[in-house]
Amino acid sequence: MYGQFLAERNKKRIESLLMLTQTQGTWFAQNIKLLTFEEVSLTALHKMLYQVVLGLLKKNQQRHLQIVHPEQTQSVQENVLTLLAEYDDLLREAIPLPIYILIWQISSLEKLAYCNEVADDVIDVLEWYFNNQDKQLEAFDEEDLDHEFIIDLYKEAIEEQDAEAQFQLGEYYSASESFQPEKSLKWLELAASQGHADAQYELGNFYFEGIGVQENYRRAFSLYEAAAKQGHPDAANNLADMYFNGEGVSENMLLAKKWFDFAAKQGVAEAMFTLGIIYEQGLDVDIDEEHAYFYYKKSAEAGYVEAQYRLGGICFEGRLGQPRDVNRGLYWYERAAEQYHVDAFYDLGFIWSQGLTGIRNIEKGIHWFKQAALQGDSEAKLQLGHLYNNGEGITRNVKEAIKWYGLAAESGIEEAAVLLNELKGM
Repeated sequence: MYGQFLAERNKKRIESLLMLTQTQGTWFAQNIKLLTFEEVSLTALHKMLYQVVLGLLKKNQQRHLQIVHPEQTQSVQENVLTLLAEYDDLLREAIPLPIYILIWQISSLEKLAYCNEVADDVIDVLEWYFNNQDKQLEAFDEEDLDHEFIIDLYKEAIEEQDAEAQFQLGEYYSASESFQPEKSLKWLELAASQGHADAQYELGNFYFEGIGVQENYRRAFSLYEAAAKQGHPDAANNLADMYFNGEGVSENMLLAKKWFDFAAKQGVAEAMFTLGIIYEQGLDVDIDEEHAYFYYKKSAEAGYVEAQYRLGGICFEGRLGQPRDVNRGLYWYERAAEQYHVDAFYDLGFIWSQGLTGIRNIEKGIHWFKQAALQGDSEAKLQLGHLYNNGEGITRNVKEAIKWYGLAAESGIEEAAVLLNELKGM
């Protein structure tokens, strides 16, 4: 399915390139049709890259190229690789890093198992060459370049059809420093089609969140299911979520719980948390406070921030059959706050400013309310306005009160707008 989509997309991109090259009257105008063949020739692709590299070097006044071996005794591939090796410094000033790596990758291939995927990469090079070659570029550092590793992965992915190499390329292109979702998608699709569970899970995330592709819950569901059936814990949790919420499939609490149980046993903290919700609310099971507390606690201990926040409330209030334990509640609220949980910031501010521990500490209350306010919490801004306006436990500060009421009013809190007008009219 994706291969057909890629072939159609390549065809349209080649048509655009043909129009562009015809106006420029270059070698490419006569030869770009080499890319349109059903079975793409690797030699044809090497010829394309050879002309690109020659063009870039000529642009940099390297008109008399010193090739180690006479051109007629070398293959086109050998000529490309020779140019890349001999004029590395010049080329790194003329080519952006992603394109530089692509040229090395494609030039290093000796056979093709996937034509559309490689043609797609050649088109990337050509599109850059015709649209951006005259732009001034900053040379990238050799330290930024581990192209030998990426070349090896590419060769294994294309020549050996190695699913793990394809998955690693997908991961490489989804990393923040080299984020190219369409390329990541391409490699993950190849690996997933070979049954690679990690690739199926990652690709499911792309379709679920609409990253580089149109959001498609059904496709995400099928990918999560395929990976979960191979024992992938996170895919099992996401599959359970989709059954739980009725996303891409009919809501089914029985199957949701089955997959949450599986994921929880594999250590997925989010699955433990959701099991806590299921038992607390009695969703297709009998309400069981002991089980709910057990799963919330396990999830919190595993570092899941929502569980830490909820456990803070349970301990502080003494719910789910647990005795009220203020110190334990504060402990879990603070763990959640360490992970920038806005509600934990607010609750800690409220607890300390109101003296709910038995000790009132306005300074601590202000500290936590400010943390929440900085994360955009409107109610925290209102509470800060109250604290500075009332001057309980601290010196009254009308200027600060006006500031925080103003910010709360801008967030749509009518009470803050009223109090702000009163203070300004004093």
